[in-house]
Amino acid sequence: MATEPEAEPTKKKLPIVKILLGVVGAIVMLAVGAGAALLYTKLTKPAEENPLAIVIEKKADDGGKSDAPKGEAGEKAKGADTSSGAKPVPSREQYVTSYFEFPGNFTTNMKGSRRFVQTAIGLATQYDKRVIENVQRHEVAIRSEVLAVLAEQTEADLVGVDNRRRIQGLIKDAINRVLLERTDFGGIENVYITALVMQ
Repeated sequence: MATEPEAEPTKKKLPIVKILLGVVGAIVMLAVGAGAALLYTKLTKPAEENPLAIVIEKKADDGGKSDAPKGEAGEKAKGADTSSGAKPVPSREQYVTSYFEFPGNFTTNMKGSRRFVQTAIGLATQYDKRVIENVQRHEVAIRSEVLAVLAEQTEADLVGVDNRRRIQGLIKDAINRVLLERTDFGGIENVYITALVMQ
């Protein structure tokens, strides 16, 4: 009968994966701690050294009701550089302008000509996002009105800066008219011709 060879005593191997995970975990914890300490020191600087603190201090001082900052921190927030004799930039309430550019071009024949005009049009509003959503929702009707405005123009009507500004005003009025009919509010404040080709 053959005897089976005796099994060699097994040595316990160190779980290398566990050791690596422990080392990586320790490095991550050190990095997080260092980042938190750095953030804490930046936020706890005196107001004159930390611009964020100046803004927060200004809001806390006047409750956001006045544009005139108070105290020394307020002077720095205004950006007044009295040593150079420069005027500070006036602060006033500003609204965000939203832009929208119609996808594709507007192409139509010109009045009294065999040539046609191709243009790209964008618009702007400072009202909320509903105005742009309304433009997108009623794009077919708006495109029709814009093409009608362009089709009424002659070649001479499209030449020169003043003529283009006049046409931008006509297009703006046409878009607002469509929006008023369909949503009871226009809201388009500017129209831009971003490309114009006559052929």
